[in-house]
Amino acid sequence: MLSAVSDAPSPRAANVMAPGARRARVLLVDDVPANLLALEAILEPLGQHVVSVCSGDEALKALLLDEYACVLMDVQMPGLDGLETARLVRARERTKHLPILFITALSREAAYVTRGYEYGAVDYLLKPVDPDILRAKVAVFVELYLRGEQLRQQALELAERRRVEEELQRATELEQQIVGIVGHDIRSPLAAILTTASLQLARDVLPEGQRLAFERVSRAGVRIQRIVDQLLDFTRARLGGGIRVVPGEGDLNELCCKVADELRTAQPDRTVLCEFTRESLPGVWDLDRLAQVLANLLDNALKYSPKDTPVRIRTSEQGADTVHVEVHNDGAPIPTHLRDTLFQPFRRGVDTDSRESLGLGLYIAHSIVQAHGGTLRVESTPESGTTFFLCLPRQALGSARHLSACAKLAPPESLTA
Repeated sequence: MLSAVSDAPSPRAANVMAPGARRARVLLVDDVPANLLALEAILEPLGQHVVSVCSGDEALKALLLDEYACVLMDVQMPGLDGLETARLVRARERTKHLPILFITALSREAAYVTRGYEYGAVDYLLKPVDPDILRAKVAVFVELYLRGEQLRQQALELAERRRVEEELQRATELEQQIVGIVGHDIRSPLAAILTTASLQLARDVLPEGQRLAFERVSRAGVRIQRIVDQLLDFTRARLGGGIRVVPGEGDLNELCCKVADELRTAQPDRTVLCEFTRESLPGVWDLDRLAQVLANLLDNALKYSPKDTPVRIRTSEQGADTVHVEVHNDGAPIPTHLRDTLFQPFRRGVDTDSRESLGLGLYIAHSIVQAHGGTLRVESTPESGTTFFLCLPRQALGSARHLSACAKLAPPESLTA
């Protein structure tokens, strides 16, 4: 007969019982209920989940249902005894390595002990069992089991991460293929179409019907070209390094005037005002890319403001390191539900459903500004209209302090990209 002793748990047991630690199952097999109760009391300080059964058959059923850290089994049981039960446990692939500790009142006859080890025992404990020794042995197997489970979980997580990384790699390769397709297979024939239309329109003698047809072809080609360029920029922005910029010396005020003149020519019925606090704003930027940003912001300002109101572009100097550009219009404020996604790709304004727009303009503009080390934000209210604020370091791709200076100047309550 076993007897429970309420000793304090060993240090190893305390580690098993750490708060938040996973619990393991320990299977007790004995045909005497009192012995099972005593074993449960001895193992209780370990804080594990103890399952008790009264026969070898029940033990085999329990092992089919759940995973166990170890089995404590009486040798002498009616019907299927401990040795035969252990042999059947070892015969199953799932449980062939399960640690089995025999608890027996039999003497330590060498032949009998050898037979028990051959049947799958990892240790013998003689009755009466020392509670400290029993807890210590079980704690070892519990700890080994939990570590094994942790390693298996880490292996699964690693396999999942590898699967996700492989999918991302395939997606990246697909995006790169799209860049190639769009950049060559579409742009080359498109250039031929635009060149043909341009040559025909340059002819002095061209029937009016044909002229109108080639003008439509030219306008459609330009729109396709714009969409192709946006898709290319979008794909580049999504790939590793983002949109590449090539900085060079230039005057930001001259660039603003140039972009404003182009929009005035395209929309002669609209007014675009340039307001500069200094005659020139020299710096090192990718002027072609910044022209793309300014054209997008001014075009949006013209789209979303009344035709009888001007659109303003202002520049200013903020110390020696940063410059500011503001693009303002007096149109209705940006709806609240659009503000959180304003600089995300494929987002379009409330009245652009009929326009040929991919909703990539502001996303690409923001990516270009980021590539320069700057910030782009917007403020929009019914009282003051809508203003996009562009902050740029004087030297594109400069040190991190330039970006910090721009970020520091952005009011916390404004919407920032």
